[in-house]
This record gives sequence, C-alpha cells and structure tokens, in this order.
Amino acid sequence: MDKQKLKDLETLNVGANTFVVGYDTKAGKTGLIAVSQVSGSLPWFGRKWAKGNSSPVGSPVGDFDLGQVLAKQLGLGGYLVQNDHTRTKLSASNHNLLESGGAADLTGAAGHYQWGWNVPIYYQVYEDDSYQYETISLGGPRPGFWNYYIPVGSRSCAGYATMDRTNTRLASVVSSDAKYRGGNNDSTLDNDFDSQLCKPATNLAISAFRTAARKNGTLWFANERVMQYMTAALKRIIFGNRNIQAAFNATLDANGLRQGGTGTGIDQPTAWADAWHNYPYVRLDVGINQGDFTGLLSTTINDNGAQKTIGNIPSFYGLKNDYKYLACMSENMLLQCNADKSQSLFVADMVDGSNMNLSSVAGLTQIAKGPVASAAGWQYAKDYVLKNLAFFPGEELGGSSSTYYCDGYYNPAAESGLRGAGLLGYADNGADAGSVYLRGDSAPSVASARWGAFLCEYAEEFTTQPFWAVEN
Repeated sequence: MDKQKLKDLETLNVGANTFVVGYDTKAGKTGLIAVSQVSGSLPWFGRKWAKGNSSPVGSPVGDFDLGQVLAKQLGLGGYLVQNDHTRTKLSASNHNLLESGGAADLTGAAGHYQWGWNVPIYYQVYEDDSYQYETISLGGPRPGFWNYYIPVGSRSCAGYATMDRTNTRLASVVSSDAKYRGGNNDSTLDNDFDSQLCKPATNLAISAFRTAARKNGTLWFANERVMQYMTAALKRIIFGNRNIQAAFNATLDANGLRQGGTGTGIDQPTAWADAWHNYPYVRLDVGINQGDFTGLLSTTINDNGAQKTIGNIPSFYGLKNDYKYLACMSENMLLQCNADKSQSLFVADMVDGSNMNLSSVAGLTQIAKGPVASAAGWQYAKDYVLKNLAFFPGEELGGSSSTYYCDGYYNPAAESGLRGAGLLGYADNGADAGSVYLRGDSAPSVASARWGAFLCEYAEEFTTQPFWAVEN
C-alpha cells in the first residue's frame, strides 16, 4: 500500500473488534491479533446509573463494540457439565444438539444440563460523585479499579434442578424417568394432571439441597449466592436495566445494544394453590429446542383437565424461568434481625465447597444493614449495597416496582433471630419478584411445595473479596 493510500485511511477507535495482522514464525501462520493484546489495554464494557435518578435504565460506558458481543465473548449459553467440571457447549440454536452438531443427551448420562459462561469474569462495581457503575473486563482485571474474579461457572439451564431419587443427588437433567421425579417425590401423581415427572424438586430444606448438590463432587452447590448475584449483574449490564421484569424488546438501541428486560415472569395455572397445591407446573424441557434464546417462551399444560397456555416464561441466552416461579433459599447468605426491626446480611467470603453455618453469624462477613420496618411487609429501597458479590437493600426506602432496582424485599419486622435469604420469588409474587428479590421472613430450615433449588458449580474455588489491579 503506497503512502497516499495509508494517509487516506480513517482513524479507527480501538475496540473489541479491532485487530492487527501478525505472523507466527514457529507455526508458519498469519492471523489476527486483538489490538488490546498488543497495547496491553483490556476491553471493558458496562453501564452507569445517575445517582438520585429513579429510572432503572442506565447508560452504556466503555467499549460499545464489546457490549454488542459481550454474551458471545463470555460464552453465555447452554452446556453439558460433568461432575469434574469439564463442559461441552450445546448448540446455540437448539439444546438438543451439541455445538459440534451431534445429539445432546440431557438425561444425565453426559453431564448436567447447565447454563453459564466459559471464561473467567472480571467484574467491577464502583461509583463517583455522579454515577454508579457496573462493568466487566475481558482477559484480566481492569487496572486502577477494585476487581472481583469469578471463575468459569454454571447453573441449572432449565432454571431449577431435580433430584436423583435413587442416590439423593441434586441433578440438572431433563427426564421423565421416575428416578428424577420432582416436587416431593409423590408417585401417586404420575398419571394425574399435576404429575411431578420432569419437574423441579421442591419441599426440601436448603441443608438437604446442598448436601445433595455436594454428592456431585467438589465445588457443586445449591442456590449459591454468587451465581445469583452474577446472573443479575450480567442482566443489568447487558440489558442496561435494573428492572429485569421490564417488557422484552427485541429491537436493539441506537448503539446496537440490548434494551428492556425479559418480562413479568411465568403465568400461573388457574388454581396454583388449590389444584396444584403450589407444586411445580411447568416441565423442565420447555424451550430446549430454542437453544441460547433471549426472549419469552410459552408452553401448554394440563390444568386440572383443561388445556392452558402458560406464557411469559423468561429466557436469557438459554437460561429459562429463573425468577418468579419457585423461591430458592440461599446456601450462603444469612440475615440477622435487629432490635430496631431492620435486618443485617452476613456471608462467608470463600466459595470452596464448605458449608456455611446457617445458625450463627460468628466468623461471617457483615455486608450491610437494611431499612427499618414499622411493620412486616414488602419494602422497596432506593439503592442496593453490592459488596463481596452479595446484594442487599440500602437503608433508604422510597423505591417501587418500577423505579431504582424494582424488586421487592420482605422484612418481617422482627426484633431478634436469624432468617434465611429467599431468592427469585414465587409465581404469585407479581412485581416483587426478580433478579434481586429477597425474602427475609423464613427460617433457613424452610421446606415447602414452592421452594426449590438451582444446581450450580465453579471450575475453581475463589474468594468474594475484591482485589486492586495496579495501573501500568
């Protein structure tokens, strides 16, 4: 190329899609090298929200090119994950197939049917005088910021897990075999409209769920808090919206980025409490043929003898039905009720497979103290404390189901005692349910028809303490 042609080339902004040509002398290959690898600057993308502004919609910051392909760069989608944490990507268009094109066995023989990411995540949450930020960098920590390191991980792709009743083992499988009967394992329902075959397991305490999860091996969990935290953070960053119950919008914004949310959550049967006795009513195979789909799904159920369409089932790059269906008690969050009728959140900072004590806050890390309650009920905070990969409402009330973080927090207004942290919400919780829904009125030992579990795992143990990355 002559000098005049070089002179006429326009200046490119360095982004995730900017490459230079390089030659590997050993391999004898010519290929593309990301400019960020050469310059040492890591691509990052995120959202910012103006302080004092009640709108849940944020503004994009960082590398917009990366924002357009962030889900792909992280590898968000469906996987088969074996007990040793090896994983195989499922087809982005149909989870009945492997990415390589072969048939996928989702019945457990080839691993658990999971949703997650296939590269470590470096996550930053911070604020300045005007804005609050959540960002993600690829390939390494963001210099000059506090970073959280989250290893490769996954959770139940169908939203919830079931039980291997033979081995009392928590499993993410899609099977109508009686071995994997959901609900409370009631075999008398197998031929009825409310059969629990191919449904999530419920009616067990979190202590039983996490014991069943550990039977898969090291670093397998039930309702682990970081997994729920990062699911919510990824949704806020990708959608640019703190209200995950916002209407789904398939149209990208002017920057080519996603907007909106994944809707209000699953529809209910005609009489969930009376006819279904609050047990699961949607099969675990819903949406499998849609692959890594983002949007709304529907299915047809036998609703006490009548066919009924259940719509508004959310799907986030293949993660289905992950809020406003069955509540999940976190295995590593504990709430302490205070004398002023507020609650404080305590967590353990090592995610290493050990069982956090759910009967004492001794040795745990206090994250935040929440708002005071004059009476038991739902509250909406103006802000959330996002610390140590845990979320908790701030002390100032004044939010709503359409402002700030939009999800509800139930405070029992108790003056003492410990409570578990209920996540996700019930199908009949309405606008209260969502990514940062928190129910604080139940003992950690709660077990009922509409409390279930999602199975999750990480490729390595890690700490939820942030680290400072030194600038070059």
